[in-house]
Amino acid sequence: MGIFGGQNRIKSQSATTTLIAEGCTINGHIKVANQLQVDGNIEGQIEAKNQIKISTSGNVQGEITTERLIINGSFEGICHANYIEILSCGRVSGTIYSDNLSIESGGKFMGITNPSDNTTVKQEHHEGLNSFDELGELNHQEDKVVLISNDKNA
Repeated sequence: MGIFGGQNRIKSQSATTTLIAEGCTINGHIKVANQLQVDGNIEGQIEAKNQIKISTSGNVQGEITTERLIINGSFEGICHANYIEILSCGRVSGTIYSDNLSIESGGKFMGITNPSDNTTVKQEHHEGLNSFDELGELNHQEDKVVLISNDKNA
């Protein structure tokens, strides 16, 4: 049999990393089951379940959705990730949705940061408000407005 056939075929491991090599350019939508390392250029939408690494030679323009994003190259666009690390050679321009952002000395970020738009966080917040309702401490949240001012004449 050929090299790809037969019963001695090795099955793909679940922790594999997909590599976009230096010199490679991709336009479009990429979806990987685990990890992605970008050494080349990508323009479009990227989804990776576990992690995306953009190396020093890597350049991404578009939208990223992943658990962890590590940037040591260039990224421009919108990112949704639980953890974002901008390393010393990393350059980021755009909008970030994350609750965990770290920037190493030398790393650059120009843009807007927002809290994670994860729906589980929103549900936990609403569940917390419901527990206040049960205690009678907050009956109608939308009807209560608090004004805090340092003006002594107010």
